[in-house]
Amino acid sequence: MLNGNVHYHGIIRKSIVAFGKLFSNIYIDRKEGDSVTGTTAQRLKVPLAYAPKEKWLVRLEQDPNLDQHTYTSLPRMSFEIIGYSYDPMRKTNRMSQIECGDGTLNKKTMFSPVPYNLDISLYVITKTQEDGLQIIEQILPTFTPEYTLTVNAIPEMNIKLDTPIILNSVAVTDEYDGDFNMRRFVTHTLTFTMKVNMFGPVSNQGIIDQVTAKIGENEDLSNPNRTYVATGDTTTATVASENWESEF
Repeated sequence: MLNGNVHYHGIIRKSIVAFGKLFSNIYIDRKEGDSVTGTTAQRLKVPLAYAPKEKWLVRLEQDPNLDQHTYTSLPRMSFEIIGYSYDPMRKTNRMSQIECGDGTLNKKTMFSPVPYNLDISLYVITKTQEDGLQIIEQILPTFTPEYTLTVNAIPEMNIKLDTPIILNSVAVTDEYDGDFNMRRFVTHTLTFTMKVNMFGPVSNQGIIDQVTAKIGENEDLSNPNRTYVATGDTTTATVASENWESEF
């Protein structure tokens, strides 16, 4: 590793899981008569998976099992990460430290996080425009255009982050052109920006339990660079002071 410390907090994975959780309970209703005021005959839960939309389109078009029933698997939703970018607007002092105690004299420390943006695409694939509109109208009111959720980023440091998710755009494509031999796919593509923070390794800070001072008869008291050395289990510090006599 660049800094010699192997670490993995799983922040990106936790953020993606939290993102998917937002859309895991979306349903559509099949109604009798009018599509808005009619009686609900069937309620379907929309499946959600982490995958590019091309995977589902190929699965639907090729029908590898040769049973011609894959068309009934719509509607379906999927999402994926499409990019990462550094966010200079949220930059903080890189040398600032975060400390966490465990009730004893020992402390855990880590440097301030580095802000990054995750670009995520959510795909809604349906076989009718009506199904797509039902799903979209359950998503859009939540984002104005931002929605904030809490991610338990680093439990050992008790760090929970409020993570904004911004809805950037919604695009729709209808690939049906009237050919009876062609299946219809209505695809809504929603692009989001998720603002996350990337943390470095956690360090353990020990206690200073012994101090060794260089005191002797032949010591030059006029030397401003006199030093004392403090040692402990995991910490060694050398401090120079011009007011050496007043510190002891």
